[in-house]
Amino acid sequence: MNLESVLINKAKKHELGHFYILETPSLEGEAPRRLFDFIESFIHRYYKEVEGVPALQNLMDYPDVYVLGNTFKEDEEKEEKAFKVEDAEAFARFFEFKSVGSQRKIAVITEAHRVNTIVANKWLKLLEEPNGNSTIFMLNPRGGQLLPTIHSRAIHLRLNSQSNSLDFTLWDEFSKDLKALSLSAFLEKYTKGKQELGFWVNELIRWESSQTEEFTSKEELIRWLKLFQEMELFYQPSATKWALFYSFLKENISSRLN
Repeated sequence: MNLESVLINKAKKHELGHFYILETPSLEGEAPRRLFDFIESFIHRYYKEVEGVPALQNLMDYPDVYVLGNTFKEDEEKEEKAFKVEDAEAFARFFEFKSVGSQRKIAVITEAHRVNTIVANKWLKLLEEPNGNSTIFMLNPRGGQLLPTIHSRAIHLRLNSQSNSLDFTLWDEFSKDLKALSLSAFLEKYTKGKQELGFWVNELIRWESSQTEEFTSKEELIRWLKLFQEMELFYQPSATKWALFYSFLKENISSRLN
């Protein structure tokens, strides 16, 4: 099942999240268009299949959809500057009113790299607490590191370079080692492995975003991500970060793995 269908199924079960960040390893020139095409397709399917809304001709004209940023049409000029305060305020106001023609409002921020600290601070409560029945998608076509206050509040999704299917092959192998290896054996293998800790943190985020348990598990992940950001900021030793990651996984993840 591809990622779009996973999200549609979650929506049908009333399990769609409030705030997602979407990335892809596609080439930088292809990533913006690919991410926007994906989210545009999802929104059309959502309103048609979940809410029974007649086919949308143009997302920009539908009152319950808000798109902030470049939509990557051929005739558009790319804007590289940070979003303005006025942009942030207009985006927030969209959620102050009830939906018009459907049950859910959907908003898309197409260029995460244009969100600076000032803009982010105006959105913190909005991103953390749903205002009515709403979902926000932030597209990160450059794959750059986002502000911790933004990163920690989101469910992270990733389109594969060749297809948008959810492939957990590496995570499944990692999970088997987590359950089988002691701390010392785990550290011996993974601190010397090809992948850095950040890679496995992202794999954890991808896996967690596919789960449908109660929100408590997501809250624990948010706490871990905040701790991880602090360790990165203050240059904690690699072995310390790996050991704390192992402890977090054992306490919060291991029992939920197949």
